[in-house]
Amino acid sequence: MPPKGKATITTAQKKASILRFFQDQHSVYNIKELEKLIPKKCSGVSPMLVKGLIQEMIEEDGIISMEKCGSTNIYWCFKNQIIMKTQLEMRSLNSRIEASENEVLQSKRVLQKNAESLRTEVYQIDGATFSRREQLETLESLTAQVKNLRAERDKMLETTWDKSQMKSRTEALQPKLRKLESVTDNLELLTGFLSRRFLVNLSDLKNELGIPEEFLEFSDLPSV
Repeated sequence: MPPKGKATITTAQKKASILRFFQDQHSVYNIKELEKLIPKKCSGVSPMLVKGLIQEMIEEDGIISMEKCGSTNIYWCFKNQIIMKTQLEMRSLNSRIEASENEVLQSKRVLQKNAESLRTEVYQIDGATFSRREQLETLESLTAQVKNLRAERDKMLETTWDKSQMKSRTEALQPKLRKLESVTDNLELLTGFLSRRFLVNLSDLKNELGIPEEFLEFSDLPSV
């Protein structure tokens, strides 16, 4: 089995290692010193890569400072430098956020003002003049009337049936009617038996048990 190769060190990792070098040493350097020291302190950074990485960290990342001192360029990066840079960026972002929030608030005010203006705007259609506010009030009133009329209609439908509804209702009542007739027949047989068995007047027995003398007839209920 072939030996495993070394893990690849990314550019971001190399830059992070260089940044730690600067902040740990807390000093200033020329490029020759950096090309000599960084490869020793930073894993994966060869002398040939130092100058290019340093230049990227100056121009693109903005985390390393460089000043010309005579004929020599001096490089450094202190910890408080990063903190100050971060604070400046944060203040800048906060200012942009505040400006954006103010812009949004102003836009809302303009929209609200325009909406209020539209609500009171007067229109003319085919020579007739209409007020938006009055039309909205009329719409609200008509909507309430429609709601009330629908409620009245639904209430009427509960008590007003057509022939098909009456037929359906009658069919639904037939099983209940047959069951009721069966119960009343059984009550008549039972009270008659008790009256004969114990020699009790049938009317007195029904009165004691709360049973009417005669049950209601539903002869007017049509059969199906």
